[in-house]
Amino acid sequence: MITYEYRIPKDINSFRRSVGWYELSERQLTAAKNNSVFAITALDGEKEVGSARVVGDGGYQFFISDVIVRPEYQGMGIGREMLNRLMNCALSVADDGETIMVNLMSAKDKEGFYEKLGFMKRPNDERGCGMTLFLTK
Repeated sequence: MITYEYRIPKDINSFRRSVGWYELSERQLTAAKNNSVFAITALDGEKEVGSARVVGDGGYQFFISDVIVRPEYQGMGIGREMLNRLMNCALSVADDGETIMVNLMSAKDKEGFYEKLGFMKRPNDERGCGMTLFLTK
């Protein structure tokens, strides 16, 4: 049975490696842990099998980041459950009648997963394209 805890996983880089992403330095990991507005970890017993976090201003703008489910656990609804829970956390800060904005950058070929949760592709008739810049020092 999969359970969920509202926390950063113990080894973020283990998740990143499991899906072929680059590792973060200790400084980056500390900043990510300290500056996440919300975070969730999915567990199969003691094993951490899924992770996602949200950064943002805590009032209007939220950005879903680092949604990772270990490959052997993908397709079991874990990612959907983590995101639903995180979006409920984000919505909980709003007062009645207020709108919040939840953004994300999808991994390649994962757009359909997010569309099933109500996210819209950009560009579209109303909004421009999302953009990314990676800076290396």
